Amino acid sequence: MKRIKNQKNRRRRQILKRRCYLATAGICLLLIIIAIVGGGKDKNNDTVSAKTKKVIEDQQQEETYESEFDRVKAYAKTHNYPLSVIELLDKNEETIDFVKNYEKKKNQKAAKNIGVKVKKGTIPSLIQWDERWGYTRYGTSIIAVSGCGPTCMSMVVSGLTGNTKVTPARMAAYSMKNNLIDEDNNTYWEFMEKAAQHWGLTCREGMLEKAQMKAELKKGHPVICSVGPGNFTKNGHFIVLVGWKDGRIKVNDPFSRANTKKLWSYETIAKQAKAMWVYQLSN
Repeated sequence: MKRIKNQKNRRRRQILKRRCYLATAGICLLLIIIAIVGGGKDKNNDTVSAKTKKVIEDQQQEETYESEFDRVKAYAKTHNYPLSVIELLDKNEETIDFVKNYEKKKNQKAAKNIGVKVKKGTIPSLIQWDERWGYTRYGTSIIAVSGCGPTCMSMVVSGLTGNTKVTPARMAAYSMKNNLIDEDNNTYWEFMEKAAQHWGLTCREGMLEKAQMKAELKKGHPVICSVGPGNFTKNGHFIVLVGWKDGRIKVNDPFSRANTKKLWSYETIAKQAKAMWVYQLSN
């Protein structure tokens, strides 16, 4: 009887141990689940928090930029900036710093070189409202407003010859000296040939078909294009076609960095083109 009783007691202790193990395991499992779920929740909350914070920061940055834009425009109006300078803001918001600094820098001398190293045969991207020359007079206007033609020719000449001293300001001076700008500060098409010859380039005028365009650009021959209303202007404008990539055209737009970063279809450009000039070094 005693042995039977001991066996029963041993069996009870084993059962109790198993129950303790099971209970402990259950508690541990529960804690692990809570930790995982809780951790995931915190992580999700952190992610949501980060996203919310980013949205708020973007909104604040946008609001700050908008308020700066309005402030610069209001200041320009109350301080009697030329209307053409104020209108730069409406045409392209990238010009905000140029307009902001107009009063302080309007009389500064233009830079003596384009400020970038040029590998001969590679056409640099230059902007007409660059503060290094944008305030310089062109006709009765300034290069930032009306100097797309001289800026395009500066890109072509400096790129093909390697001469970095041929700045948009120097090109504008050449244009005015030779009466190649009209009373409305528009650059005559004649400038495109005369300036090229003056700096040792050959120039061929004529509209190019798609295959011709591809062939010229592949040879490293830049094309200055006069365009009418469309993607690049509401009135008239000059741009430089500088490369051919994946069936599309690389454009250097002297008024827009955003346009310069894009690739354009031949059809889009041809539809807006009024004239084209192809350039290469004279033999």
